[in-house]
Amino acid sequence: MSAFARFAARTPEEAARRRFGLWAGLGLIILLPLWWVWGADIAAALLRPLTSGVLFLTGLTGTINPTAEGDWSVGTRLTQAGQPLAYIVTDDTLRRLLLGFPLALAFFLAPPRPARPWVVAGMSILVLSLVFTLSMAAVVWGQLAPMLSPDLASATMVITTRPDQPPLPALAAQVAIVGRYVALSIAPLLTALLLWAVLNPAGPKTLVAEITD
Repeated sequence: MSAFARFAARTPEEAARRRFGLWAGLGLIILLPLWWVWGADIAAALLRPLTSGVLFLTGLTGTINPTAEGDWSVGTRLTQAGQPLAYIVTDDTLRRLLLGFPLALAFFLAPPRPARPWVVAGMSILVLSLVFTLSMAAVVWGQLAPMLSPDLASATMVITTRPDQPPLPALAAQVAIVGRYVALSIAPLLTALLLWAVLNPAGPKTLVAEITD
């Protein structure tokens, strides 16, 4: 048996899964570096007005001042020793929160592709943008909560700022802290996967065809 025959797909379903894996893998290899270096900064700048509005609705000032390093200085309505307190969201954190965009694009570029790509693109951009803004709010409040309630801070979290304001209610503080970890860990990937599964159901069906058979 030749080496080619040994590694050749035995069924059409297996061939489809291999095509998906090849396209998705190549897409991620190409898209992720480009997104990390250029795309994320452009997307963050475009989404800053929307993010400002969402942060205002969640109880923050809605003020976002970009720094020379590419970070965001977010107004919080908190004070320390009577001085306004801003929270710095680093450039790397912004890039992490925006990873859903290249992940979703890589999934949708892999065959089988959606029948209406422009509709899928529009809905994906809308959902990913909303998830980014909500994740931003979760990240900021998830850091402010342990500042206001140091007893809730994890062992790895160093609290050096003590605002003048009273602590948040215990449940609200716990939700904020958990939301921060979700936003920074699984939210981008989970959102991209759900979008791909809902807007392109042929894709997941292709991957699980052999199991369901």
